[in-house]
Amino acid sequence: MGMSDGLFRKSALDKLSSPEQLDVMMQVTSPTGWIALGGSGLILLFVVVWSVVGEIGIRVDGQGILIRGASVLDVTSAAEGRLTDVLVKPGDSVKEGQPLARLSQPELALKIENTKEQIRALESQTKESGARGSSLVSQYQAQARELREKVATQQRLVAKGLLTKTTLLTTKQQLASVEQQISQSESSASEQGNRVDNLKRDLKELEAKLAGNTEVESPYSGRVLEIAAEKGSLVSAGARLMTLEPLDAPMETVLYIPASEGKKVRPGMSVRVSPSTVKTEEYGFMIGKVRSVSDFPVSPEGLRRTLHNDTLAQTLMGKSAPVEIVASLIPDPATPSGYRWSSSKGPPTQIFSGTLATGSVVVESRKPISYVLPLVKKSLGG
Repeated sequence: MGMSDGLFRKSALDKLSSPEQLDVMMQVTSPTGWIALGGSGLILLFVVVWSVVGEIGIRVDGQGILIRGASVLDVTSAAEGRLTDVLVKPGDSVKEGQPLARLSQPELALKIENTKEQIRALESQTKESGARGSSLVSQYQAQARELREKVATQQRLVAKGLLTKTTLLTTKQQLASVEQQISQSESSASEQGNRVDNLKRDLKELEAKLAGNTEVESPYSGRVLEIAAEKGSLVSAGARLMTLEPLDAPMETVLYIPASEGKKVRPGMSVRVSPSTVKTEEYGFMIGKVRSVSDFPVSPEGLRRTLHNDTLAQTLMGKSAPVEIVASLIPDPATPSGYRWSSSKGPPTQIFSGTLATGSVVVESRKPISYVLPLVKKSLGG
């Protein structure tokens, strides 16, 4: 005991040996631990409930572009010529019939000058020959009058038996020859007049054609998206000069999704569109609905017909023929852009057609627990 008293304090020995300490509960965990345990339980309960009632959207993604009317419109040259002036620039709004560009057509202008020269030469020739022809016709007409009188006199003499019928016949033949010469002279003058009239009609047509082809007018109202030909360049008939978008058509998204995923898309499905000019993490994405899905994957030619841009068509084409998805954006007058966004207002600027975008289509919704059950069955050997 003496040794024990040296090793332990007296107060500690008294506390251990006292029977009054037997009714004191031993502390297993602290209040902080209970709070943490309760929080973990709530989180676990929330996860269980969410796995049963919640949904996870299965999406397919694609690249595309924002376009009004799901396509752009071409303005082409009606004739071959040199582009002397471009009167608009990208972003300008134009009206139907408004001049967009001017062409020079040197070949047509040269043809007009040649036709004018032919008319002047033929009119001069007609004037000179007309004077000579008029004098000649007058002489022939005088001869014809004399011969008619002579025929009438000879007919009376033949009736009286004073002249042979052969002499009368010879006089009639002379009259017919003179009348034929009169007819030929008059016909020649008429033909020259007709030639002048025909050339004048041709000249009017050529001048009208030049006037119509000199100014390229817009066939419809819209907004200029791209100028495809430079000032001073030679263009052929039917060549694309610029592209327009119709202003009266709603903004739509044309997405191109790989065929393996695109066939899962159906009209009416929700679409999330992220324009390339907008920060998605800051403003969210635009909300839309699928309007149509192409029955077959689109070809490069079909893509070019829609976009009218070979480089863009090649970019969106990818490695294989995609399915074309046209989605209508949901309008919202309360936002600066005029369309509904996943955030409250979206970006503080407008969204223009021709903007590249990425899009996601929600093709299926699954409950989270559906992903867990197969794993549980597999682990249990079910």
